Amino acid sequence: VIGIDAPDFNLGLEKRCKQAGLRTVHFVSPSIWAWRQGRAAKMAQSADLVLCLFPMEPPIYAQYGVNAVFVGHPLADTIALNSDRLQAKHSLALDGRDALAILPGSRLSEIDRLLPTFIGAGRLLHEEFPQLQFLIPAANAACRSSIERHLRERPLPNTRILDGETQTAMVASKAVLLASGTATLEAMLCKRPMVVCYKISPVTYFIVKRLGLIKVSSYSLPNVLSGERLIPELMQDACNPQAVAQSLKPFIDNDSLADALGARFLEIHLALRKNAARQAAASVLELLDSRRP
Repeated sequence: VIGIDAPDFNLGLEKRCKQAGLRTVHFVSPSIWAWRQGRAAKMAQSADLVLCLFPMEPPIYAQYGVNAVFVGHPLADTIALNSDRLQAKHSLALDGRDALAILPGSRLSEIDRLLPTFIGAGRLLHEEFPQLQFLIPAANAACRSSIERHLRERPLPNTRILDGETQTAMVASKAVLLASGTATLEAMLCKRPMVVCYKISPVTYFIVKRLGLIKVSSYSLPNVLSGERLIPELMQDACNPQAVAQSLKPFIDNDSLADALGARFLEIHLALRKNAARQAAASVLELLDSRRP
């Protein structure tokens, strides 16, 4: 039995299957590298094997005696090592204009928390770079409606809402402003500079900090994977229009910064590009062979 992601459902199902004598595999580890590492110990009750997308995950599982293997990330296999920026700009009819991709998240709560700040930062950048275009990909119709509402309340010049086309918007843009999450990995694989922001409710943030649930000093995947502070991270009160705009300006102003980051991002891309589907299948076959009488 191979459960893919959806841990709230799959881990319970896998546990029952394992107790019934079936061999169980869980594909896509929960983010134990970021918070509540103790969850790794419980994985052994559900999965005979955990297939991990990131290289820092198996060593954590090893501390709890859980069989886990790094297979690479599917996105690293599907996104080109060298994206065609001119083609992306042409497909979005940007011609010679520079753009900033804005991704406030795919959940309505994220959009409500982050987009007002992102719009404020965009307005500040517009004062200094009046020709800069703003591209906001909407994940679905509900997200588009929410984005439109925020823009009606506080307009941002030179703004286009896109239906999907997230990767195209990233590749076409000089930089990306986005919520923390998988999109940061996507932006990194597209070799674009970025500023990552994160906001949760003040009460939740207080509880998480007070209980020490967060185990990392960096929370964006490019910084975690590199072990360095490659890109700016702005969390909670630090995520304000002035700080966001100030963090983005060097990327809009200086192409050499983007080139240097792109070289580092390419190194990480190559490290994650392992043909994840084949590696996962090989690991499952190895598990089957090891259990045969």
